[in-house]
Amino acid sequence: MSTAALTLQNVVKSYGKNRALDGLSISVPRGSICGLVGPNGAGKTTTYGVVGGFIKPNSGTVDILGAGPFSAEHHRGRVTLLPQDCELSPTMPVRTMLIHFAQLQGLTKNNAQQEADRVLSLVDLTDRAGHRIGQLSHGMRRRVATAQAFLGDPELILLDEPTSGLDPSQVVRLRDLFCAQRGKRTLIISSHILSELEATCDHIILMEE
Repeated sequence: MSTAALTLQNVVKSYGKNRALDGLSISVPRGSICGLVGPNGAGKTTTYGVVGGFIKPNSGTVDILGAGPFSAEHHRGRVTLLPQDCELSPTMPVRTMLIHFAQLQGLTKNNAQQEADRVLSLVDLTDRAGHRIGQLSHGMRRRVATAQAFLGDPELILLDEPTSGLDPSQVVRLRDLFCAQRGKRTLIISSHILSELEATCDHIILMEE
């Protein structure tokens, strides 16, 4: 088994004349918490898109959990993602949506219900389980989106600006949640604020231009 949860070698992604990723090479150890840091526009979200299979690189190689680039066949339930701009259905009840996501991972209905309750507890939203997404504040919606990334037993979790829009107390609670995953699974957390990641991460990847 590879000791790296994620390896990128010389990955290039261009949009016309703009090169969003210019020969990016990284290796993230399994079981670690890794920070992906850089100013807005540095390529953090593009990197997540490449790893998640949403964006095809122009060149370079991607290996996730020793099973090559992302594929639903090999990585379903093993890799989860919190996008930076995560839009959730405003009319769907919170718990119903999480159960649906868990079943998409392959969990049985009963296990999906248990997982939905578990992750709601992780982000302090058990009392909002029956509320529709559209009734929640921005910070609460962000916490629901974070909760879905912890459904099941993922080996690699990609979190793009997970604390965006949260109040300080919730930032601390999520930081504790992330730290509790150390050694159990691999987390990659992006931010443009280095100090936000200093108390959490074992490794830092700095991206610029």
